[in-house]
Amino acid sequence: MSFYDNDLRSEPYYPVVKFYYYKEWSQFEMKPHAHEAIELMHVLSGSCKVETKTDSYQLKKGQIIFLDANTSHRLIVQEKCRMFNIEISFQQGRTAFPPFCEVYKENEALRLMIDNKKPHMLLHDSDDTYQCLRRLIMEVDKKSQQTDFMVQLLLSEYIIRVAGLAEINYTETDQQYTSRVISYIHQNYDREVSVAEIADAVHLHPGYLQRVFKVSTGTSIHEFLVSYRMKKAKAMLAETDISITDIPHYIGMNSQQYFSTTFKKYEQCTPSAYRKTHQYNDKLRRKSEDIKHSIER
Repeated sequence: MSFYDNDLRSEPYYPVVKFYYYKEWSQFEMKPHAHEAIELMHVLSGSCKVETKTDSYQLKKGQIIFLDANTSHRLIVQEKCRMFNIEISFQQGRTAFPPFCEVYKENEALRLMIDNKKPHMLLHDSDDTYQCLRRLIMEVDKKSQQTDFMVQLLLSEYIIRVAGLAEINYTETDQQYTSRVISYIHQNYDREVSVAEIADAVHLHPGYLQRVFKVSTGTSIHEFLVSYRMKKAKAMLAETDISITDIPHYIGMNSQQYFSTTFKKYEQCTPSAYRKTHQYNDKLRRKSEDIKHSIER
């Protein structure tokens, strides 16, 4: 039964897990084939290619391919690829959990996905989606009637989360990509981080992401990262007694010379001169041991 069958929108059906497995493929080419069930492949490590009659998708860790029922496809693995596959179908009837048609009516992302009727699509996985899938499989493995409700609950949640990933594909704007880059920098400025790594995290080509970010902010990703590190350095100089030689290690700049040169370029003074000018209130200062303790927590 297709994910887009009209009966699913109006008749009482519920989703079921037909089959699932973990598998590491190595230098493998699968013959074209199709399943009666809907199939989702989560790439856990490595990379692979999935070909349909009309498109070819290159997948890597953190990506999913959605294949509607009866969609002809084949898997190609040049080196190694570990993945998790799950096949889902629908059965008519009612359970203790609301039927799929009710879930469809209540969830906007699910309605959007079904209305778009794409037989196959590449999605970028999220930790929430994969963790939901893992909880679902744990319940399925119990093979107990007492877990039926939980399976229905988690399977419906999984489908909704997949629909949410599809919605991002339809609607994500350049500004949203820029916001994700800024959020990533805020969470990772304290270590070495490259534009290629950031682009991989937001699932865009580095060159395209650079252009999008420049248009949105007026500055490059690298310049924004350095500027944010200088902002953090100024706060540490003014509000803590962390040694100036240690501060670079807190902001992902492991060279003291590079830190001092960069700081002077941005602030027109040395870090020590900035501290003398701005660290005037002892009540604002915190011991470096307190900083380290809060980071370790």
